[in-house]
Amino acid sequence: MAPVLSFQPIIDALSANIALLDGDGVIRGVNQAWMQFADANNSHLRNYGLGSNYLAPLVGIKPNDNRSEKGAQDLSFAGLVAGGLRNVLSNAVDKFQIEYPCNSPTDKRWYLLTITPFPGAGLLRAVVAHEDISALKLSEAKVLEESLQLSRAFSDTIAAIAMFIEKRDPYTAGHQLKVSALCVAIGQRLGLGAERLNGLRLGASIHDIGKMSVPAEILSRPGHLLAPELELIKYHCETGYDILRGIDFPWPIAEMVYQHHERLDGSGYPRHLKGAEISLEARIIAVADVFDAISSHRPYRAAKGQKEAIAELERGRDRWYDGAVVDALFAILQESDKHEGIPKPNRTP
Repeated sequence: MAPVLSFQPIIDALSANIALLDGDGVIRGVNQAWMQFADANNSHLRNYGLGSNYLAPLVGIKPNDNRSEKGAQDLSFAGLVAGGLRNVLSNAVDKFQIEYPCNSPTDKRWYLLTITPFPGAGLLRAVVAHEDISALKLSEAKVLEESLQLSRAFSDTIAAIAMFIEKRDPYTAGHQLKVSALCVAIGQRLGLGAERLNGLRLGASIHDIGKMSVPAEILSRPGHLLAPELELIKYHCETGYDILRGIDFPWPIAEMVYQHHERLDGSGYPRHLKGAEISLEARIIAVADVFDAISSHRPYRAAKGQKEAIAELERGRDRWYDGAVVDALFAILQESDKHEGIPKPNRTP
């Protein structure tokens, strides 16, 4: 035991529960923290486990012990730890780590189990450390809750903006809601994560916020608009960006609003961005925006219908509109019962 005892002052100085194992997994040394934890928790390990095999209680858990959800979790955890220790002892891996809960009726704690090789070629072959990370987990949970609260606050802010737009211009508000729903469906089809999808949904729901600066009589006027009036409406992207850029959203919502009329070939506005310069969110909004604008009724014209909207997206696929986004929308339309009867979109080279 002399080789182990020489390390005793070092491992006793550590706050983690430490056990030193030989090549067979036998516990050859433990530190003060290990012994104090065992005493506090009425451990049944004789002599704090010294001389016993660390693997024995792990492999001793049998499938017939699994009579509950907790039993299944214990069995799975034991298998992972046993496998991890064997891999470290055989030099198959440099380190094994796993987090696990250790709860009592009065206390809930989390530990990080780390198994690493012991340096050198002596009797000791592995170090097992159980570190209390309860404070870290509590801090993570607090940060997550604060993040969720902040996200909800941003969502409420956008909902209030959308409601204001609806009161002023029901046509614009209804259009934004439909575009937002299409964008979420397209984003899901493209495999966007939940948080990015949420940002896309919120950005799309106010993508025309800049139209608040356009006189209502222009937005709702039947018939064709004059060239200066069209230019005024086109300026809504920049106005929307100016309104939103000072808000520190966790998503690039201001840029989505700014870019949703850009086109892949640079023919869009207001900055004539090209290709990858346009964010994916803005490219998704652009396709959904065009589809709804053409297929729905507008104050200045009757609805042209979904066939015309599909034809427009086909004409501009990979030229003005992102081909993957267009394909995702077409797949959604073909799979939806609401769109039965729409001819399958032609594939264009």
